[in-house]
Amino acid sequence: MRTEYSAGSTSPPVWIVVLNYNGKEHLEIGLPSLLATDYEAFNVLVVDNASTDGSVDYVRRQFPTVTVLASPVNEGWSGGNNLGIRHACRAGARYVVLANNDIRVDPRWIRMAVGIAENDARIGIVGFRLLEPRGGDPDAGFSNAVREWQVIDVQDTEKMVNGTAMFVRASVFEHVGPIDEGFFAYAEDDDFERRVRQGGYRILATNIPVWHRGQGSFGKIPLRAGVLQIRNNLRLSLKHDGIGGNLYQLARHFIKGCVPFWPVDLTDPLAKRLHPSNVVVNFGIFLYAIVWNARHLVATRRQRRIDQRRAADARRQWTRPGLNAGGGESAA
Repeated sequence: MRTEYSAGSTSPPVWIVVLNYNGKEHLEIGLPSLLATDYEAFNVLVVDNASTDGSVDYVRRQFPTVTVLASPVNEGWSGGNNLGIRHACRAGARYVVLANNDIRVDPRWIRMAVGIAENDARIGIVGFRLLEPRGGDPDAGFSNAVREWQVIDVQDTEKMVNGTAMFVRASVFEHVGPIDEGFFAYAEDDDFERRVRQGGYRILATNIPVWHRGQGSFGKIPLRAGVLQIRNNLRLSLKHDGIGGNLYQLARHFIKGCVPFWPVDLTDPLAKRLHPSNVVVNFGIFLYAIVWNARHLVATRRQRRIDQRRAADARRQWTRPGLNAGGGESAA
């Protein structure tokens, strides 16, 4: 559908959760853009995962309106975001935005996303159009997209929206559960979105532009990123697929990482994580991923059952009377 949206006369509270780990250089780019958001009822929360680069002091000194949660240990993408989600929900957030520390946004992004989500209580997630740096001027694509963006385009999608910037109805976390901390980093956003769909919610893709600098903390340690991506992709399959799907993922990851001369697009971050080194090292990572998942199989299956029960309970809410189109139950 193509239409114009507005947030209406009321402004539901929105919390933007920015996860950070040794990303002071990214915060210098991301926070000024986030704070320029033109929505009147938003807060920015930085969750710091035990950084050692002075990020916490920098944010507190340069951006006093930003709330900071400093974790004493690195909780990963999943655990760090859950800290922020819990804080935002306790503070009364209607919507929570999970945002990387290295993004720039169109000032209208939250206002438009709220206007979309308020139309239907079944809208659980709104995604954005992600723009990556290209060519000699990394900002040119984003600046042009902002100038050219006049009419919003919104589509229901069966594809995954990017976890780099994800607008989520806060009640979704209550109904389908938090981010699965068994992943730590990588694939947890895919897992969360699958659970949201299983709970009967809609996921929408939009053309609202968000610029992503890319190559954050894990981009600096490609082997660690590759280990987590391959390990977690197999865990994701164990949580959601049958035996055939599990075997397919094993074959897929073996071919992409361990077959000599298999073509790899090194400009694609995901492809690079699936082939982080030479085939000998990659084979070692592949074996580690299999062994790790075998050791954690009982816990993974237990979490799968918990998530399935939550999703079934979430689906039942749509049969209850009194659910309005805006975002919750009617007062009557």
